[in-house]
Amino acid sequence: MFFDENPEFLDTSSTANSKERLNMRHVAMIEENREVLKGARVLDIASHDGRWSYAALDAGAAHVTGIEGRDYLVANANKTFEEKGIDASRFTFIHGDAHDVLTGGVGTFDVVMCLGFMYHTLRYVELFSGIAKTRARHVIIDTRVSLIDKPVITIYDQPVEKESMAVEDRFSHKGKSLAGSPSMSALSLMLETYGFDVVSQTDWTKVLQKFPGKERRVGRYVNGGRVTLLARAQETV
Repeated sequence: MFFDENPEFLDTSSTANSKERLNMRHVAMIEENREVLKGARVLDIASHDGRWSYAALDAGAAHVTGIEGRDYLVANANKTFEEKGIDASRFTFIHGDAHDVLTGGVGTFDVVMCLGFMYHTLRYVELFSGIAKTRARHVIIDTRVSLIDKPVITIYDQPVEKESMAVEDRFSHKGKSLAGSPSMSALSLMLETYGFDVVSQTDWTKVLQKFPGKERRVGRYVNGGRVTLLARAQETV
């Protein structure tokens, strides 16, 4: 399992560091997408401590660029990659507001990964227009979703001082930022509007066959409140 072989990532962040759950997510987000990651230039939005950027390289990506809003997590990612001996030409980590970096233009990529981020923001127009600007062929998304059967976004606020919550930005107020969880139909609509179609969604019953008896570790995935999906750029005429 990936995080058994790379335990450093259990110590470089205080967020979601259950090895068992991370290994299950690795199967869903990385293993199932090895074909699109192989040889790809990858953009990792909200790259945290670099765990999924490194997983993409391990799966065969040619280069990864991460964007992360917390400076110490960028420092941790760089340190881990250096200690692991990854050639500096194969990775770049950018400290900044993910939306501002995207809309400002961060370059072109083959694959964009947006993992565990969408439920920490409401700035979806900036997010998806920025993703479209990268001219990526594929987008891998892992997010909580609202279970309402309409194209809606459930909103809430999050305290920005917590590492596992939204990052402070220019719209934050009194230590909080608004965030949301889109329904599946809302997520599909946003992707379609910006030129992408959902082509596959992880079947967590199959993932759990590799981890029998561990359903409670990934309850949101099992009940449909969290999804992992792959979208592909629409064909242009």
